[in-house]
Amino acid sequence: MCTQEQAEAANLAFDNAVRQYLLDWIAQGTVPGSDRSPDALTDSEEFVEQGALRQFFKHHHDDALELLLQNNAIARHLMRPASEVCFSDDHYEPLLARFERRIYNLAAHREHLEVPFRYSPASRQGDYGDSIGLADLPPGEGREDIGYYFGTRRSDPTALALLGQKLSARSLAAASTLPVHIITKAYMTEAMELVKTQTTLLQANGDDQLHAFIIQTRHAADDRHLGAALLLMDPAQPGTPQRILFCDTLNPGGTPPWWHSFGHKVDAVFPQAEGETPVSARLEDAGVKLQRLHDGVPVRHQDIDCAFYTYAIADALIQLAAETPELLVEGTTADIVSRMTERMTDYYVQADIARSPETVREANVLHRWNSGRDALLAISRGTPAVSVA
Repeated sequence: MCTQEQAEAANLAFDNAVRQYLLDWIAQGTVPGSDRSPDALTDSEEFVEQGALRQFFKHHHDDALELLLQNNAIARHLMRPASEVCFSDDHYEPLLARFERRIYNLAAHREHLEVPFRYSPASRQGDYGDSIGLADLPPGEGREDIGYYFGTRRSDPTALALLGQKLSARSLAAASTLPVHIITKAYMTEAMELVKTQTTLLQANGDDQLHAFIIQTRHAADDRHLGAALLLMDPAQPGTPQRILFCDTLNPGGTPPWWHSFGHKVDAVFPQAEGETPVSARLEDAGVKLQRLHDGVPVRHQDIDCAFYTYAIADALIQLAAETPELLVEGTTADIVSRMTERMTDYYVQADIARSPETVREANVLHRWNSGRDALLAISRGTPAVSVA
């Protein structure tokens, strides 16, 4: 792992590279201070330390980060692996360079250019793009919350889009006799409506094969928790799932907190004739007990990693559809969960045996950092992450 001394040296080199980049940009005459006289150079150097980077993002608007990533020294540092990052304290806060933090913060003002988990909310940014931490506020002002920490910030649309793209790619690569469809768009209700619509289209096309729909999405617009679900659909009956598994990441008292609301959503999307058994009666609990509750837990230690847990669940279901489709069709819920957890190797030692909370936390910190790398790589290629259905 990277030591603090190594990280500080790398950060200093990075800040100097950005300073030189901005000085060269100013010298091109884009902003005042383009001549190279001693007085103008002094003014430019002062401008670089203050508002030059913000001006650069304002001037180039949608492609500022892409332009910065064309510089090898800048790109190499921003996209460095986690092994070259010093994660400090007990909440794994990455030691970032001054201009690096400014870049992440300023980029987050542009849609699809966010570098997940590495930026502060706009309300906590200074005039030049610096992050405003709790220690920077007068005593008594500000309240600690999850937005202050790399390890507790919520998954933004870019992070979720990247995970959705990975799941779609995984499903395409996994040849299966049970066709698999991935839905990561909108919320649970809308996702299930897409399942119904797509199954109706399959029926219209004369398809008579059983299809698996794997959902990973937030529960609702007013509920930021993510869940996963598996629906097995027969095109002959688009209004009635043959099997429906609800895969949550929390199970504090035997029943997932979202169980009943999910059941209501199921019945709203798949209403049955009067007197018929509601579809929610078919609902099976295929959840896992991974996510830690927040009661009595310091803010900096809270578990806001449902995006990675549900990604792992969905990925495991894709694997099962390819390897043992009959299990998803006919197997017991317990057997499916066991085989599913067996494939969730970041979080389970073996089937049904979870890794230690510390190991799980470290895995999620790594996922958070790599989400940023994936976003930067996509931006550098001119193909920033966008939501997929």
